[in-house]
Amino acid sequence: MSGGASSVDVLGVRFHALSREAAAEAVVELARSGGQHYVVKPYSEFMPPAHEDEKLRDVLNGASICLADGTGILWAAHYLSGRGGGIGALLAFPASLLALVTNSPALRKPLPQAMRGVDFTWTMLEALAQSGLSVFLLGGTGEEVEGARDRIRERLPALHIRGVHPGHFNVTGKENERVLEAVNVVSPDVLLVGMGFPRQERWIAANLASLSPRVAVAEGGSFSFISGATPRAPGWMRRSGMEWLYRLGRQPGRVKRQLAIPRFVWLVLRERMTRRA
Repeated sequence: MSGGASSVDVLGVRFHALSREAAAEAVVELARSGGQHYVVKPYSEFMPPAHEDEKLRDVLNGASICLADGTGILWAAHYLSGRGGGIGALLAFPASLLALVTNSPALRKPLPQAMRGVDFTWTMLEALAQSGLSVFLLGGTGEEVEGARDRIRERLPALHIRGVHPGHFNVTGKENERVLEAVNVVSPDVLLVGMGFPRQERWIAANLASLSPRVAVAEGGSFSFISGATPRAPGWMRRSGMEWLYRLGRQPGRVKRQLAIPRFVWLVLRERMTRRA
């Protein structure tokens, strides 16, 4: 990690302790440096699969920057940073959950800030625009990625958008080769990949060496939000860390994914309880 940012282990995944602004500047720095890099932003519901799948965990830990997407990761890092295990960890657990529910400022240590998905994306795009760097948008449906391009151009006309491509394609064989060629022929500095976890992370790790961009950033559903295809929660819900509840209310089908959150909480509790004093 450039800039010497410290990292925090959560269930075997190393997260970098960065604010949104510092993380955005780190992406700019990587885009100007030699070599190739990628950035990931895991959030709570995807931690159990990463914890249980060593290869997926290696993909996340292979990133030059790993950022906490949501407040749940901040909570886990804070709770796991507490002293002692066993009964002491269990007694501290209710107060820790209350801090999570109330989005307490205490959660901002040792990780200082949640990226909140598209909020970080806008911060990063602004930093890239100010630095004269270029991007390519890969992911979402055709309507979403084209809508995201148009919205970004309206808000950040100085940002160079070299091209866009939907994310629904065969990630092996000739079709994948055509996507790589479409990106490489315009040679952007940064590639934003919004194909959902863990497909996008695995695709980036597998294809990074064949890509011309110096940085690839895993974006999840950012293009859907930027384009307006999926509305965001009210500001107060985003600030309180409750955006997940708003999204669940609008998309009940997400409940299967949300069931991973109790498992995430249990894994965090178990890890601290089994820690040696």
